Amino acid sequence: MQVFKAMLFLLCLSAALVAKGQNDFTNCTAVLLNNKMVVNEYTPSGKCELAIDAKGVFTVQPVSLGENGSADPQGKHRFKIAIRDFNTKTMISFSEQTYMEIDASKVLSQCRKGDSIVFITMDRHLALPHNEVLVK
Repeated sequence: MQVFKAMLFLLCLSAALVAKGQNDFTNCTAVLLNNKMVVNEYTPSGKCELAIDAKGVFTVQPVSLGENGSADPQGKHRFKIAIRDFNTKTMISFSEQTYMEIDASKVLSQCRKGDSIVFITMDRHLALPHNEVLVK
């Protein structure tokens, strides 16, 4: 009887883990600057580039895509930021803080042309396929 209970417990545990894994990355999000997507198109070939002197506020939000390619932001989510150095490809944390929004100039002032800003979601259900923004 003990073996049966142990096997039932393991079966339930593994089912719970599989179910949890199926909830990962269920909502697509995008990096936005002033509520406009930074990526030029929300496809696998989309590119994220930004001028070093860009102004505005960065957020990470789920978006509802319209027929004409417009994006309707659906609410801010928590994120962290790292900067990938162009020369060494080393990635360093921008700050220990978690943000809901941040002034772009604060981040861009720490970058050089060719660096990338990497946005990191804090929630496993948020997919962020275009998370790296090249600084031009």
